Amino acid sequence: MAKKKLLKSAEFKPGHESLGLENYQHPDQFGRWLGYKLITMDRTKFSAEVELKIREDHLSPAGRVHGGVISAFFDFGCGAAVFSTLSPRDFCSTVELKVNYLQPLDVGDTLRARTKVIFRGKRVCVVHGFIFRKGEKNPVSMATATFNVVPQK
Repeated sequence: MAKKKLLKSAEFKPGHESLGLENYQHPDQFGRWLGYKLITMDRTKFSAEVELKIREDHLSPAGRVHGGVISAFFDFGCGAAVFSTLSPRDFCSTVELKVNYLQPLDVGDTLRARTKVIFRGKRVCVVHGFIFRKGEKNPVSMATATFNVVPQK
């Protein structure tokens, strides 16, 4: 049996160089602002785990986390799961992202998203994910995403 390929956060470098993805070298300025980070990416289970600590500038005028923050966090987490299926010169892009917001979130909450590829075709990849607040068993949000994959030539 092949050795499991599980990458941990200490192995990642800016620009995704450590992932071996040649087409993803541009700095992720948006990700730096939002504050998400990759915890693990498993190339055998086609899954990823990512984390985000909620800050004051993530809030909506209602004083709760803005839905766009959660959507962006899911887009990153689902994309990381897709990355686990890519060859070094492949590209992918989000085609669709559907998010269910199950509980309100507050400043200081630490969130963990767990995402997994549930279908990988030649050009389409479907991912499902859940976000959990640190220390809780029930999800605070869930998503399904579809990605377009452009294989290397």
